[in-house]
Order: sequence, then C-alpha cells, then structure tokens
Amino acid sequence: MNRPNAARRSRPRGHATAGTTTCGTTNSGIATLGTVATLGIAGITAGALGLGLGGTALASSQSPGGAAASPGTSSAGSVRFLVKGDWGTGSSAQAAVTKGMCASHAATPASFILTTGDNFYSPDGTATRASFDRPEACLLAAGLPWRATWGNHDLGGNSTATRLASPRRWYSFTQGPVRVIVLDGNQPSSSAQLAFLRRTLERTSEPVRIVTIHQPPYTAGLHEPSTTQQRLMVPLFRKHGVSLVLSGHNHSYERIVTGGVTYIVSGGGGAQVYPCVRLPAGLKKCAPEHHFLEVDASPAAIDVRAVRRDGSTLESVSVPVRTPAPR
Repeated sequence: MNRPNAARRSRPRGHATAGTTTCGTTNSGIATLGTVATLGIAGITAGALGLGLGGTALASSQSPGGAAASPGTSSAGSVRFLVKGDWGTGSSAQAAVTKGMCASHAATPASFILTTGDNFYSPDGTATRASFDRPEACLLAAGLPWRATWGNHDLGGNSTATRLASPRRWYSFTQGPVRVIVLDGNQPSSSAQLAFLRRTLERTSEPVRIVTIHQPPYTAGLHEPSTTQQRLMVPLFRKHGVSLVLSGHNHSYERIVTGGVTYIVSGGGGAQVYPCVRLPAGLKKCAPEHHFLEVDASPAAIDVRAVRRDGSTLESVSVPVRTPAPR
C-alpha cells in the first residue's frame, strides 16, 4: 500500500473489487512491550492449476482435501516456506530482501514462496522487468512455486494471476501437515468467501492451519486494522484452530497474539517502510524494517524467523499449534 499523505494518515481509504463469485473464486523503529514507552510513535515497539513458475505443482483446491506435493523441504511431518509482502517496487530494498531469500533457500531449501499481497506497484498489479523479472531473478531461477495473496494494489492488473499462478482471490492448498487458506481482504464481508472459509476450516484434517490475508485484522501500523475481519472472520479462526494469520498492507514486521491466535504482519518486502503508531492488545513486537520470513511448520510448532535485508535476525519465535474447539 502506498504511504498515505499526512492529511489522511489516521484513516486510510480502503479498496474494493467486484466480480462474479462462485465456489470460492472471483473472476475478474522496533518495540517490545517492555520498551514501547521510550521509543515514541515512529519506533513503537496456486491458483487453479497450482503451478509455480518453475513448473512444480502444489495441492490446491476450492474446497479442502487435496493431496500434498513435496518440492523443497517438506514431508508428512514438516514443511518450510518463505514469506514476503508489499514488495514489487523495483527498489534496492526489494533486491536485498530477495537476495536474502535466495541465500536462505540455497542453505535450506523451501517448498514454496507465499506472498501477503501488494505484489506489483507502478503500474499497480502489473509485473515489469524493473519490478519483477530483474529483482526476482534468483528466485525465478530457483524454480520455487509461488502462492500469492491479492492486495489492494494488485487489483489494477492481472500479474498476480498470470505471473504468480494465483488467479483465484481466495483458495486453499495443502503442503505436508499444513493447510494454507488464502483470503481476499479487499472484500472481507463477501458471503461467498465467508462460506468458503467456514467450509474449509470445518473439513480440514491437516493439524496446522495458517491463513493469509493482505489487510490485517490486528495491527500496530499506519493503516487501521480491519474491524470487519474482527467481526466476521476472527471468530472462525478461533473456533477452528487457526494457529497463524499472515498479513501485509502495513510496511513493517509485527507480531500480535490475541484470542490464542498469532497474527504476523509481514509487509517489509521492498516498499517504503511505515512507522508503528498504535498499541493493540497483545502486541509483542513492531519493527518498521524490510524483511522476509522463514517458516518451518510441523504439528509440534510453527517456527518463524523474520530476517532483515542484511541477513540478520529481526525476531525468531515459535508459534504454538492450536486445535479446533470441540463440536
């Protein structure tokens, strides 16, 4: 998301999308709780075919139940993947983050790349040589499959569908013991999407449930949290054993734990970083830094390492795996 001007900073405008919806598809500064008082506002602490650019298929479905494929580091007991968001700008920061991701994959192979949205800027939604082919060259050469979330900037073009193999606005897929549910935060009140989310969570047998949605339901960042998601989606996350919710939109790294669910904002993939401006309940960390995530998920825990553009560790945390509430 582009940084709003000062006059609109406290209440950025949202974006919506229209289309025909059927069967879950739409066509169309660092802070911790102990130090926050001293830092001030600026430093508060795939698609239908499941094919990536490298041609590797992941199990994907409109409804739960697909069988998992096994590229990279993945087994019935664990899966490793990389995450970034708000990235396709052509900036030096994007190039540095991508270089770090390639080094991570070379050291310990990942199964896929998951984005948290706002994949392409200038022009919005359209991949160019400057914003994609050149800065992402090492990842493209590695042949890792992409799984993408649609951000508000992605609505202006179709490259999230064509270049990142993610034509659906909401979908789910399995990899090892993990069910990943990708949602569209541009239309959080869509009855079709909510029915898809409920149905998928009710039928999922995988022990690890991870959700990704561009606009965060909880955040300390410049753009406000989605109260619509809090009202309509968060109760489903809590009831059905979602362990981790990944978002972008705010260009920062954040971790919030509320209602037993861990919410991580990973929007530091290349666009200009945003400050942390609020203190939501459950805030554990907020850092306006460029970064990506290494995620190692197993039925025992979801280990997340946030990696700065220089390769150092921003945060390393073990997210507990939740179980669904009894029916």
